Amino acid sequence: MAQEVKFSSSHTEPFRPYRLLGWAFFFAVLAFAWFRFSDNTADNDLWGHVLFGQRNWNAGHIERIDRFSWTAAGAPWINHEVAAEIALGLIHRWTGSSGLWLFMLAMAVLTAGWALLAGGGRDPVRRWMTLVLFAASANPIALGYAVRPQLFTMLAMVALLATLRRFLAGQSHFGFFLPPLFACWVNLHGGYLAGWLLLLVAGVMESVARLRLRRLSRTGNEKATGIPVIVLVAASSTLALALNPWGFHLVGWTFETLRLPRPNIAEWQSPLLSVGNAPFYLVLVVSLSAWIFSREPRRAWEAAVLLLLGLMAMRSQRHVPLFGLANLMLTPPHLADAVRRLAPRCGSLLAAFRRPRMRTAAVIALGAAGVVCLGASLSSPREHPFTIEVPRDTYPVAAIGFIRAHDLTGNTLTFFDWGEQVLWELPGNPVSFDGRLDTVYSPEIMNAHWRLYAGESPGPALDLARAAIALLPTGSGGVDYLRQAGWKLVYRDPLASVLIENPAHFPTLAQSPLPVFAGIHAVQGREPFPDTPPLLGKAAAAR
Repeated sequence: MAQEVKFSSSHTEPFRPYRLLGWAFFFAVLAFAWFRFSDNTADNDLWGHVLFGQRNWNAGHIERIDRFSWTAAGAPWINHEVAAEIALGLIHRWTGSSGLWLFMLAMAVLTAGWALLAGGGRDPVRRWMTLVLFAASANPIALGYAVRPQLFTMLAMVALLATLRRFLAGQSHFGFFLPPLFACWVNLHGGYLAGWLLLLVAGVMESVARLRLRRLSRTGNEKATGIPVIVLVAASSTLALALNPWGFHLVGWTFETLRLPRPNIAEWQSPLLSVGNAPFYLVLVVSLSAWIFSREPRRAWEAAVLLLLGLMAMRSQRHVPLFGLANLMLTPPHLADAVRRLAPRCGSLLAAFRRPRMRTAAVIALGAAGVVCLGASLSSPREHPFTIEVPRDTYPVAAIGFIRAHDLTGNTLTFFDWGEQVLWELPGNPVSFDGRLDTVYSPEIMNAHWRLYAGESPGPALDLARAAIALLPTGSGGVDYLRQAGWKLVYRDPLASVLIENPAHFPTLAQSPLPVFAGIHAVQGREPFPDTPPLLGKAAAAR
C-alpha cells in the first residue's frame, strides 16, 4: 500500500506518500483550484475589450483615435492590448459568453499546468512540494484570472522563464524563441515590460557570473551559453518590441504609465496584511526560507527574477499572480531540499500520519474539502456557472435599465469602472471616463474625475456644462457635489444613482414620479454577460 521513495541518493530516510492519502490531497487541490480559477465574474473592462476587438476586426484596421468619449473625442488612442482584444472579440462573436469563460479556463490550465511541470521535475519529493506550493499559491495566482488581456501576460511570463532556463543552461537555440515571444507580447498586454526587464536582469546576472568564473578558473563552462549570444538575444528581443502599430513610442508610453497614480483602482494598491492576503505572505516567507536554507545550487538569475517579482507583488496586487507562477517554477527544488533537512526533526509528526486512524481522518477531511469546493463552484452567488456573469451589486444593471427605458441620451458623466459597460449598453451616451485611463485620457481629465468622485470641484478640465447625464456610485461624493450644483436626482438604488442636468430636456421623465428609489432587489442576483454582439452598425460607425 505504501510506496517507498528515497529523498535523494545520499539519504536513506523513506518518504511514504500513502496512495489513498496522496490521491485525496490531489483531489482536494484540484477541486480548490477549479473553484478559484472558474470564477465567472465579469471584469469591469470586458465590455470594452470585446467591443474594441470586434470593431477593429470589422474595420480591418486599428482605431487610433478616440470615438467613444466626449472629454477626449479625437484624441490619440494607444491601444496597447489590441491583439488581445481582437482575440477576445472573435471568441465572443463565435462562441458567446460561455466561450470567453472556457477560453479563460483553457489559459489557466495551460499556464498553471506548464508552471507545475516546470517546477516539478522528475524527483517525486520535488513533485509533491510543487503540488503543496500550488495549493498554497492557488488563491493568489487566481486573482489574475478573469477574461482580460492579462491572461496573455501570465502565459508569456511562464513561457519566458521556461525558455530562459534552457537558454541560459547551454541550449542556445532556445534563444531564437525569445524575440518572437516579445513581438507577440508587446501587442497583447503591457505586461511585456515586466518580462523585458526580467530578460535583461537574467542576462546581466548570467554574464557577470560567466566573467567571474573565467577570472577565477581561467576557463569557462563550454556548455554554457556565451555572453555574445546572450547579448544578441537581449538586443533582438529589445528590437522586437518595436513591432507594434506605435513602434518604440509604445515602449516609452508604457514606462510613463507606470508613474501614473491610480488611487481608485484596488489591484494597483499594495496587498495589505489581512486574512485574504495571508496565503501570499505565507508563500513569500516559506519560499524565501527555502532559498536561504537550501543546499541545492542557486542560480543567481533565478533568485534575482524572484526577488524582483516579489518586490513588484508587494507593491501592487496586480503582480501577485506573476510572482506566484514564477515561484511555482523556480522554488520547488529548494523547498524539497528544505523538507529533506527537516524530515528527521519531524519524526513524531510523520509517525502520527502513519497511524491508520490519522490517515483515514485526513483522507475524509481532504475528500470533504474537495466536495465542498466543487459544490461551491456551482452554487450561490453563481447563478449561471458556465458563462460570464455580471453581478448586479457590482455593476449598475438596474440604473442602466432605467436610462435605457427613459431614453436618456447625451454626454454622460461616468464612474470609470462602469464606463465600458456604458459604451456597450448605451451607445447613444458618450462617456466622460472609462477604464482605458491614460491610453486615451490626459492626466488633467483623470485627476478631474478623481476629484469629482471625492466630492470636490473637478476644475476646468471637466466641463460639467457639456454633460447631460451622470451615472455615479450612490455613495460617491460626486452625487452630493452635483446635487449641490443644481443637478436633479432621478434614480437611485443601493449601488448607483442617475442625475440629470436639466430634466426638461427629457420628456419621458415626466411620466414617472421623481426621483425613483429602487430597493435592495435592484442589486440582487446576477445577469449573464450578453451573447449578442455590441452595436456595430451605422450608429456605432458614426461615433
